[in-house]
Amino acid sequence: MFTYKILSLVMCLLFQRPQVPVLCYHNMHASGGHPDNVLYISPAQFSNQMQWLNKNGYHSITPDELYAYLHNGATLPAKAVMISFDDTHEEHYTVAAPILKRYGFRGVFFIMTVSIGKPHYMTAAQIKSLSDSGHIIACHTWDHPNLSKVSTYDTQKQLVHPKQLLEKITGKTVSYLGYPFGGWNEQVVKDVKAAGFKAAFQLDRHSFSDDPLYSIRRIMISGSWSGEQLEEKMKTAFH
Repeated sequence: MFTYKILSLVMCLLFQRPQVPVLCYHNMHASGGHPDNVLYISPAQFSNQMQWLNKNGYHSITPDELYAYLHNGATLPAKAVMISFDDTHEEHYTVAAPILKRYGFRGVFFIMTVSIGKPHYMTAAQIKSLSDSGHIIACHTWDHPNLSKVSTYDTQKQLVHPKQLLEKITGKTVSYLGYPFGGWNEQVVKDVKAAGFKAAFQLDRHSFSDDPLYSIRRIMISGSWSGEQLEEKMKTAFH
């Protein structure tokens, strides 16, 4: 009973803390795709958004820093933001990483391991280079299933083995998961915990009241947003 009360208090404190914006990017093409498509952004527009954040005093944080804030109440820098990228696209290394470096930001790269080394995706060497440069490598399963909608899935194949492979590539512990399609449910959370992840990131849905560390919210970023619009969306979505 005492342990349950302590856990309930911790969960209550997590929900009371001001939310930290977590941004989610996918493809980076010169065309930028359709203006309203949140899966695409042009390199120029991504640079504009990062420049805006930099000029307006934002500081990128890592999942470890966010975890320490949510779990323990650790102090974060003013105007903290986490910048994340999904799906292992090669342009995350060739385009996004240099732009992040230009503005003094670090990124979080959620890797689906089936894609490593395939055309238009990052190689193991590129993933290690990102990690060695101070960026964070996180897991995005093996082949991107919506874990909340498939009737069964192999936890070793989708969670444990990808985690182990990324740890072998980077030489570092991989502690965080990004749910493909943002999909999760209570059973998925149990499996993610059992696989050794300390927190997991979804998309713009409600948080899991029993364990919000396994349903940390992110928002997908439109390539049509200006820096001002991005900041306004951040303030609206995270409060």
